[in-house]
Amino acid sequence: MTTQITGISSMATRQVLAELAAAFKQRSGCVVAIESVGGVDAARRVQAGEACDVVVLASDAIDKLIAAGAVVADSKVDLVTSGVAVAVRARAPRPDIGSEDALRHAVLAARSIGYSTGPSGVQLMKLFERWGVTEEIARRTVQAPPGVPVGTLVARGEVELASSS
Repeated sequence: MTTQITGISSMATRQVLAELAAAFKQRSGCVVAIESVGGVDAARRVQAGEACDVVVLASDAIDKLIAAGAVVADSKVDLVTSGVAVAVRARAPRPDIGSEDALRHAVLAARSIGYSTGPSGVQLMKLFERWGVTEEIARRTVQAPPGVPVGTLVARGEVELASSS
């Protein structure tokens, strides 16, 4: 009888978790079945009581699930630190993002700005608030739907500039 570990994760970790699950199965014989969905949807499902053995989400999302009693508090382990990148369409001019001032200029000059529902989107909104430009760029910002990589919006031409982790 094969043991199976089940889990849910955000899309950001989909590829690395698939590779880890395959390696773990090869070494142990244990199947690891991780469903990768939008982080907001994953957190909602865990909050609603969906049973699983492992939850892989951003640290702040896990903290909220712990506070709600949906995840065992002393089971939290920080696995990675995720960087944030700026994306533009292939063959589009690359904006200067070499300094905070240059990045601010690129954001203010962009016709449209995409961001995710995940941690990188949250941090980007905090940055816009700190810069005092939230209202100025509000009509030009587009949040990717849960589970849709913000890079997809760039590739489709729906946004000119995007932030993603």
